[in-house]
Amino acid sequence: MAGSRATAAVLLRERRGGDSMKALAIRFITLGIVLVLAVWPTFAQEAPDPATEDQAQTQSVDQGQGDQDQGAPAVDDTSSAPSPTPAPAPADAAAVIAQWGAAPSIGPDADKAVAQRWFREQNAMRARWGVPTAMRDPYLDWQAENLLRERLGEPQLPQPPGLTWPSAAAQSPQSDKAILSQTEFWTVSDDLWQAWLDTIEGQAPAEWAEERPSEPWFSRENYLQLFKIRKTPRFDRYRLIGVAGRVNTGNSSPADLLSGHQDQLEQLAPGAAMAYEPVVYLDNLVAVVGYDPWINPDGSLRP
Repeated sequence: MAGSRATAAVLLRERRGGDSMKALAIRFITLGIVLVLAVWPTFAQEAPDPATEDQAQTQSVDQGQGDQDQGAPAVDDTSSAPSPTPAPAPADAAAVIAQWGAAPSIGPDADKAVAQRWFREQNAMRARWGVPTAMRDPYLDWQAENLLRERLGEPQLPQPPGLTWPSAAAQSPQSDKAILSQTEFWTVSDDLWQAWLDTIEGQAPAEWAEERPSEPWFSRENYLQLFKIRKTPRFDRYRLIGVAGRVNTGNSSPADLLSGHQDQLEQLAPGAAMAYEPVVYLDNLVAVVGYDPWINPDGSLRP
């Protein structure tokens, strides 16, 4: 979220242009003074008189003692007491997995999952902004896998039979490739991981919502402005992408999820902690190969 806040701040500065921050500060100070003056009479009216309060408490005690002296019987009425709330039944782990999918096992299954998660997150983000989404190509996947193997010192894979160079890539010489660091891999299903990301990345930064409540944050106009000032991810401009991944390249021990993250998963999928017993792996890599950009480096659109 810190990145979203910083991005919003940059975009707000761009949109404001030469507006002075002094006027905004004056408005906040004035609003604070008005609020204090408005609330002050209420505080004065609601503050109890200590002498009156002590007197009322003394009278209440004396009256109660008098009632007991008259021999009024004490009545223990429990007939209207609320019944204790029964403990909730434990969540069905099998039902959670049936809804969200099984967690990938660590190894080749997780390597495929971390690449798929990167690609899904990429297209989910593009969809929010209303810009073209990407297609994943198996030939470019093979190129990305060998790019990753080269980094890790592993032998190259021969070209799989039947794979051919995609025509869109052949028509567009513009391309890019890189190996990206994925800081965390959670042992939950791919669907649940994406749902958790959506709760974080699908919201407008608070700074934008406060200053421009009537303007949408996710718009093509804002996206193009952010692209021009280099505040969008590196491969956003490509329509054709290949991806390959590795989980836990440093062979480190997994760690437990932070308690806050586990609570967030439980809100999305009650019983997820029991179903997945999630842990976090670090030192994960994703290799990406991109071709056929839909946007030029200067922010102009290509057909």
